[in-house]
Order: sequence, then structure tokens, then C-alpha cells
Amino acid sequence: MEDLELLDLFTQFASHLPSPEGREAGAGRDHVLLDRERLQEIAALRLTEPDVQHILRDICREAATAFGLPIALVTIVLDEDQHVAAQHGLDRWRQESGGTSVAWDFCRHTVADRALFVVNDARTHTRVQNSPLVINDGVRCYAGLPLLTSRGHAVGSVCVAGMDAREFSTAELETLQRFTTEATRRIETRRLTAH
Repeated sequence: MEDLELLDLFTQFASHLPSPEGREAGAGRDHVLLDRERLQEIAALRLTEPDVQHILRDICREAATAFGLPIALVTIVLDEDQHVAAQHGLDRWRQESGGTSVAWDFCRHTVADRALFVVNDARTHTRVQNSPLVINDGVRCYAGLPLLTSRGHAVGSVCVAGMDAREFSTAELETLQRFTTEATRRIETRRLTAH
């Protein structure tokens, strides 16, 4: 599909979403996921294209190693789905599916809050304890930071996850910030070189 066609498709989809003015004040944090401009930014950056994986894969491998955890991801959080832009450690089924439903997703909280989201023990964390990723797949710990573009949109996250409950130190979270900054830099560089 041509880049322009993809952008048109996202723009048409986004035009059917409620405007920020039309949303109820109590609609909650998830309205961020439906934000028309955020979705247009994802489309303009072409973040769901396969080549994105190649520029971000080493960040995932290095993050997993730095944290001693089996899984590290760069995700793009859409309105209903989470797309895995790059990964280290996902099982074959998850790799082939390319993502999960936002309803299951830990990264949706990172994007909706536009802030660090840490889960030391997913079994007791009220925001994720009922997710199939916890119940069926056994995810127990997670730390993620939002990918914030130069235009101010939270488009996804850089995160690490594991199958054992654990805490994350301040030094580890600073390391995660460095990986997130580098992922954002590469995405923005790709934006500039695509034109």
C-alpha cells in the first residue's frame, strides 16, 4: 500500500472519532488513545511498517540484557490494537500476530498517562491483573516509558517485561529512559530521511 493511501486510510478513520470537545469530561484516560491527531501522527510516521523493526530491534535486545528480563518491546499503541514495532523475547505466536488487543495491554496505560508505568507484581496490580497477558501468559513485571514525538504525541512505548515479580531501581528506570530517548531519536530521524 502506498504511503499516501495509508495516510488517507488513517485520516478517514480518525475523522469518525469524537473530537476532544465532544468527549465527556469523565470519559477517562483512554480517550488519549482515540485522539485524532495522535493517530494521524502514527500514520504520518508509518510506524506499523516492517522496516521500523530493523531500526529498533537492537534497542530491544540491549534493554532485555540490561534488565536481565526475557522480553523487551517497542510498541505502537493504536486505538484498539497494540502493534509490536520491534521485540526481543516474544514467543513465536506473539511474533507472528504482531501485537495484542489494547484491552489486554500494559502499554496502553503508559501511553494514556504519558508517563512511566511500572508493575512490580501484575497479579496484585489493579490496572492489569485481569489481563490475559497476566492470567494466561504469566507476565508478572513490567516497566514502560512513552515514545513522545517531537510534535508532542505519545505514540507507543519502550518497555521490558518478565515472568517473575520484581521491583525496578531508579538506576534501571534511568536506563529505560536512555533506551526510550534513543528509540524516539531513531523514529524522528526516519521521519526526516523519508522526505
